[in-house]
Amino acid sequence: MPKSTFAGHPLHPMLIVAPAALIPFGFILDAMHRATDNDDYATASYYSLAGGLIGGLAAGVAGAMDYMTIERDTDVKRTANVHALLNTGALALTAANVVMRRDTRSHRGGSLGMSALAAAGVLLSGWFGGRLVYEQGMRVKGVSPVQDAPELKAPGDETMVRAMIAAERKMPAGGPVMR
Repeated sequence: MPKSTFAGHPLHPMLIVAPAALIPFGFILDAMHRATDNDDYATASYYSLAGGLIGGLAAGVAGAMDYMTIERDTDVKRTANVHALLNTGALALTAANVVMRRDTRSHRGGSLGMSALAAAGVLLSGWFGGRLVYEQGMRVKGVSPVQDAPELKAPGDETMVRAMIAAERKMPAGGPVMR
């Protein structure tokens, strides 16, 4: 299976922008609805989540094409497995939330919790996606012109990195490969 490309650049990173923004924003709107009881926030959340779901499905197809080119039993495949599972879970929660709210946009049956979990899944998945690109070089050509610039790090950053990598190591490194 070929890698996904548009105009000479990897397609997956171009498509992740919508779900990476809209799904967490849907949670923020749901929280605002809960805090204010203003139904306009619930309606806006519904459409934000629906847009994030559609964008996530498109990004997932492009990501799956790239995923299938990664060699089995490698650290890159292990990281990609975590990234894919988190995104699949976030999209499944978002799909359930959208379907559950299609007739009435306000919160029903745990929709705020589903929005929160989906947003957390997307944010965590973004970390693993960044690891794939910035640490493991997935789809990166050449070298970075800013690789020697100093980094601004949040307190506890190294502890969080160690925790994420420890969790990642528990993931199998297998998975399909197509040539």
